[in-house]
Amino acid sequence: MILLTGASGFIGKHLHQALISQYGADNVLALTSGHIDGSNYLLHNNYQFEPGYFVENNYADAIDIIIHAGAYTPKNASQADDYLKCNENIYSTEKLLSADLPNLQKIIYLSTLDIYGKADVISESSAVEPVSLYGYSKLYGEKMIAAWANEKHKKFQILRVGHVYGPGEENYQKIIPVTIKNLINKQPIQIWGSGKEIRSFIYIKDVVEAILNAINLNEDIGPVNLVSGNSITISELVNELIKISGCTASIEHITNNVSGRDLLFDNSKLKTHLLRSETALNKGLTEEWHYMNRSDG
Repeated sequence: MILLTGASGFIGKHLHQALISQYGADNVLALTSGHIDGSNYLLHNNYQFEPGYFVENNYADAIDIIIHAGAYTPKNASQADDYLKCNENIYSTEKLLSADLPNLQKIIYLSTLDIYGKADVISESSAVEPVSLYGYSKLYGEKMIAAWANEKHKKFQILRVGHVYGPGEENYQKIIPVTIKNLINKQPIQIWGSGKEIRSFIYIKDVVEAILNAINLNEDIGPVNLVSGNSITISELVNELIKISGCTASIEHITNNVSGRDLLFDNSKLKTHLLRSETALNKGLTEEWHYMNRSDG
């Protein structure tokens, strides 16, 4: 049985449905803070449970894999140094590692690209230099998982997720959902800075596919970045969304004193081990546009 945390989050919702589709509802257990229809689940309140919680609920012997996707994730840059919230990432990981799960064989831990410092092209060999408490909290989680696995002789896989887009991200203050909302509401599109900054976005379905493939990965390959190898400027992205929407929109360039940073990734390790091909950006953006347009209506 697979224990999934974070089933109510952006990635978690998609992953939860994919796990049920692939393994069946009886083989998936969500550890969640709220009721989930059509699924096995156990409730937690900020991970306030004792090590025997799974024993008491008759799931302990069945669980052999944990996918720890649950975490405090900042919805915007101003939340990245909330020390109380970031500390929850460390606490939740400690609670899982302390749980009485006698048949647990593997943990898959969803980390973040925020553990890296600045680099022209980010890869798994880039310098690890978090610039926020959020990044530090996820890096510490990685170290906890590795120490536990080495001590218990268990398998683990670290997946560093970054710049995911797709249906379900509308609660985040990110360029794609914000632009789509403005298009739906016939409001001007705002671009902070020159718009020449380069970004690389990976579609949610690709991220889920990579995580599913990590379940059966027996080889120790070290951390893997779940990122796109394709890049686009902010201005090109906005123009692509305008084209997909079929709307007429004005663009406002807002002066930003912070110098723009390009974010480029080498995802060769991902494509070698966990993802055969990426979803084309136009296809993914079109799906997100139709999802948000329907939701809004």
